[in-house]
Amino acid sequence: MIDSVPISRADPEQRIEILRSGFPADIVTELASSMRWSRDHALEVFRVKRSTAMRKIKTKARLATDESERILSVIDLIEQVQRMVERSGDPSGFDAAAWLAQWLESANPALAGKCPADYLDTNEGIGIVRRLLAQMESGAYA
Repeated sequence: MIDSVPISRADPEQRIEILRSGFPADIVTELASSMRWSRDHALEVFRVKRSTAMRKIKTKARLATDESERILSVIDLIEQVQRMVERSGDPSGFDAAAWLAQWLESANPALAGKCPADYLDTNEGIGIVRRLLAQMESGAYA
């Protein structure tokens, strides 16, 4: 998979350039695998049209900027979870991508019973998800 740590820790100019050029379309398959999701489920959660993604994967094309932004937001969430675990103790054996995937699919009382995955299609929603994770680390209601 594209090494998510350097991408998530890159400076803003580098991140913007990555987004403008777009991720290679096969990152959807790789990210889905690391999250233990099927590719089709990941496409649904990431709000990427299946036909478009399959064509781009086949032709080794890149995702559009908006699709890449949604992918990067999930990579950032994985990194956020990994850092949380590192700050709280020994991260040995912890799989941040798999944990996040399961958490995203779980009903959350702070979201009136909705799943955090339902919020990944907008910047505002992604901000809500990030704050929920931060609240979990601080012990606030999440």
